[in-house]
Amino acid sequence: MLRLTSLLASGTVLLAACATADAGRPPDSFTAGLAAPVSCLDPHQTPQTPNLQVSRQFVDSLTDQDPRTGKIVPWLATSWKVDKRAERFTFTLQEGVTFSDGAPLDAAAVVANLDDISRLGARSPLGSGYLAGYEGASALDAKTVEVRFGAPSAQFLQATSMVTLGILSPGTLKKTPEQRCAGALAGSGPFVLGRVALNEEVRLSARTGYAWASRLAAHKGVPRIRELTFAIVTDPSARHGSLFSGQLDADLQVLQQDQRSFGRKGPQLLSATRPGIVFTLLPNESRPALRDPGVRRAIGAALDRSRFAALLAAGERPATDVLASTTPGYADRSADLAYAPDEAARLLDAAGYRRGPGGVRAKGSQRLSFTLVYSANEPYGSVYQLMAQQLADVGIELRPTPLDDATNSARQSSGDYDFVSWAVTRGDPTVLASVYPVESANPLRRTRPDQVDGTIARIATVLDPTERSRAVKAAAEAILSGGHGIPLFEQASSVGLTERVTGVRLDASGRPIFQDAEVRA
Repeated sequence: MLRLTSLLASGTVLLAACATADAGRPPDSFTAGLAAPVSCLDPHQTPQTPNLQVSRQFVDSLTDQDPRTGKIVPWLATSWKVDKRAERFTFTLQEGVTFSDGAPLDAAAVVANLDDISRLGARSPLGSGYLAGYEGASALDAKTVEVRFGAPSAQFLQATSMVTLGILSPGTLKKTPEQRCAGALAGSGPFVLGRVALNEEVRLSARTGYAWASRLAAHKGVPRIRELTFAIVTDPSARHGSLFSGQLDADLQVLQQDQRSFGRKGPQLLSATRPGIVFTLLPNESRPALRDPGVRRAIGAALDRSRFAALLAAGERPATDVLASTTPGYADRSADLAYAPDEAARLLDAAGYRRGPGGVRAKGSQRLSFTLVYSANEPYGSVYQLMAQQLADVGIELRPTPLDDATNSARQSSGDYDFVSWAVTRGDPTVLASVYPVESANPLRRTRPDQVDGTIARIATVLDPTERSRAVKAAAEAILSGGHGIPLFEQASSVGLTERVTGVRLDASGRPIFQDAEVRA
């Protein structure tokens, strides 16, 4: 297997020897470039995209979601029943499914997985939301599972398609959370986890005997790719150059400035807008100046989102709602997000902030000077710099501060920030509870008041489609009118693929699926 990481981490693009390097690889191998290190491979615990891109390849789910229609289709479960109040869900499992450690998939294994996610609590920031109101699950027989909730859960069926609720071997669940993060994992998926070097690469191999793919898969059996490697290549120019040289088969995060390289010939670009919460500027409302809704709304009004477009990747566009346009419940709320610098100035004047030295507004000793912390691996630094320029025009200082992942996580967890910028992927409007949780240890809990929680909680319990749309509308209006979240832009998956690759598809969350992929000689 070609070792890319040590050579590419420094940003050196290996163009010269591309033919020799490519010829030396097995024809059924595949190497994908990840833009950030893998920090945890346990899908029950991690919310980070790079981690889940890997985990999705070796973990199956009870159901799958069609990215075109949003319909939930069979996977490990062949069928299901939902009672009238959506408090009881009964799943019938496929026959003959096993985990990579040899254990069979049965109802008891599914119960153990749901109980595991429930016990993880704050360690499972996404899973705790998917299982809100969970009262337990039971094995009615070897292949029938009943899942119970204490209140209607309109979102749970869709949640069963998410990799966070993916099914792991019972033996895996006996490992410590730390062991699982480091790669002590067995799933039932089409690939088997092999070598794990979290800051270097993750290797997987095709699962012998695999025969229970999602209904959405075109190829149902053992993957044609026999060796699948995720190489950590944080330098975007290195990833891009190595894709075009043939040393990478996929660049899993193509930046906007590199997209013009793709055309009818050569490597191809696969892109799709991710559903869920758009990239959103989230204020720490415990900060004195940010307690004022007028200040928060002024920040939103001072942003000219149309100018973001030139800095975004294919499939990404300025936000027109709190939800991405591919999410059920989306509505065009462009009028609420219009560029209005005069209104921003009026709101700041009304809040008592006047321009001082350097043009930054202040009220007494309280200056409108804020820090935005974000991961240095994010590709959106140029957008944040543009935002800082726009806010400066109305007297607000924004200091975009890129940090390494560990420092960024620690700062956010401790509340040591004024703003963060988040997006959360999910094809259901209940995704709003991921950032505005009713009951959670999520550090962003400090960004919203209880009345916003109430409107969002209603989305998860309302079954009637018309009433659910009204609940989503109320939640979006509460977020925007209070400035509790300032939508920025829709996020997209942009995956570059070499000419020799066919069959890679994006799932409903925009993650690449390699079950159908084939590498031509």
